[in-house]
Amino acid sequence: MSAQDKFMKLMDHFLQIPDVKKQGNSLKKNRKMFAMWTKNDQFVVKLPEERVNILIDTGKGLPYDPGTGKYMKEWVIIPPSSLESWIGYAEEAKQFAPSSKK
Repeated sequence: MSAQDKFMKLMDHFLQIPDVKKQGNSLKKNRKMFAMWTKNDQFVVKLPEERVNILIDTGKGLPYDPGTGKYMKEWVIIPPSSLESWIGYAEEAKQFAPSSKK
């Protein structure tokens, strides 16, 4: 199964959850993006900066640059791994997303 196929399965999983919506190749909770598939075929999640740093320092994640030349502090690329692992990171990111609409 390709990484993009895994992401599509991940999207199917999360779209069963009432407060999760799809916009393009991203997942949102309360209109705030928490996971996405980039045009460069990368799975990216939004997590607290400290957690992102830990993932990068331990080799479990890579810094995310959206093409501006600057890394985003709260976004991390999760390299290809098992679907279950990706679901775990996306669940963590969903919990980090705002809990109420603004």
